[in-house]
Amino acid sequence: MSNEITKTKVIKGLLSPISFAPEEADKFLDYIIDSSVFKSSARVEKMKLAQKVIRPIGLATNVLKPRSVMSSEDIITSLASGPITLEAKKVRGAVLITDDDLEDSPEEGFKDHLLAMIAKKISNELDRAFYLSEPGATLEGQRLDLEDLWKGWRWRILNETNAVTGQARVLDARSATDFKFTTGYIAEQNGVAPFEWEIKFGKALKVMPGKYKKKGLENFRFFVNDEVESDYIEALSSRGTALGDKLIVEGGEVTYGRVPVIGAPLMPIDMPVPTGDALAVSAIESGEDVSAGETTLHVSDTTGFEVGQLIWFYDASTGYKSEVLQVKTITQDDNPEPPPDTLASGTIEFETGFLYPHAAGEHFAVVTTDGSDCLLTYKNNLIIGLHRDIKIEPQRDAKAEGTFFYFSMRADVAIENVNGCVLIKHLKVKP
Repeated sequence: MSNEITKTKVIKGLLSPISFAPEEADKFLDYIIDSSVFKSSARVEKMKLAQKVIRPIGLATNVLKPRSVMSSEDIITSLASGPITLEAKKVRGAVLITDDDLEDSPEEGFKDHLLAMIAKKISNELDRAFYLSEPGATLEGQRLDLEDLWKGWRWRILNETNAVTGQARVLDARSATDFKFTTGYIAEQNGVAPFEWEIKFGKALKVMPGKYKKKGLENFRFFVNDEVESDYIEALSSRGTALGDKLIVEGGEVTYGRVPVIGAPLMPIDMPVPTGDALAVSAIESGEDVSAGETTLHVSDTTGFEVGQLIWFYDASTGYKSEVLQVKTITQDDNPEPPPDTLASGTIEFETGFLYPHAAGEHFAVVTTDGSDCLLTYKNNLIIGLHRDIKIEPQRDAKAEGTFFYFSMRADVAIENVNGCVLIKHLKVKP
């Protein structure tokens, strides 16, 4: 690689934009992937152009027929396909590399080491956004962070259907329809004899279509927050198993059966979980739109609202506008004494202002904010598209005793086959 950027030049502030030859851009992308929890599980597409079409192909109907002579109607003459388009979207940012970090860096191969440090600092942000990002914002001014930019993996699992194979399986960790025990923990034990255990990984594997298991269970991955992973390890230890004791004492790879469990700190543990508490009004009403920064919402009936409640504003079609606000006060309108059948209209004041504008028809619900996920899928089903057009420009900051590196890059994410995914939502971390 070029030796134009040296440690001495960076510390002294004699800087110029870092230019990338194609092979250097590839190397920087490799650094980003190497710092990702998905590095050994996701399929990475290095894009030469801003758009790339991936066209998985499959047979939509069965090939074998129960007869000795084939008719013309039995012959499949076309293949089913569901094209996936990666459209790289631009992101910009800055990271501070301190002089102390640089002093500890090797002189030889310094540029490689510097790029690796930058990539490591931005990788976690990209991982979180790749998973959580929800679409909807068409204007840059509407996007508050990376999670407003892409159709992330979680959104695709919940909302998309593969044209050939179908939808993902989604389980609710707190639903008696999906699980025996519904506190939401990854591993739960019955409090009465025979004190049976339920580990939710098992149900996820059970509902995964068998055709994908032919790849071999070792090719699958459970992705969970690292605290959920710790709860699983603790449960194994509580059961007195050799595996649980070994993981506690020696560490090593965590598995459920032959499937590795990957701790992913990027997967949050504070996502909204609807409580089921009824509100008389559950959508913004005509003429009651709210703007970003406002702290109040007027409703035609305040029944069901309580001070201290957490209210989640969310619609799948405008997913990027998801936000949770806490009720501060409830003020009834100053009307004459209403008869019993008259609605108790009023104003709900929140502790903080709205981050996004919300229009009539957008829904809201009472929630807790203690939810997390488990994602089961096979290797290379998750797709990361990274464009080779990368720019990095340094700026010395003497006060901070370091150098800011401003970067711009373009990326997108997709899933080749959402039918090959099982999502357990509404998991809960043990206190």
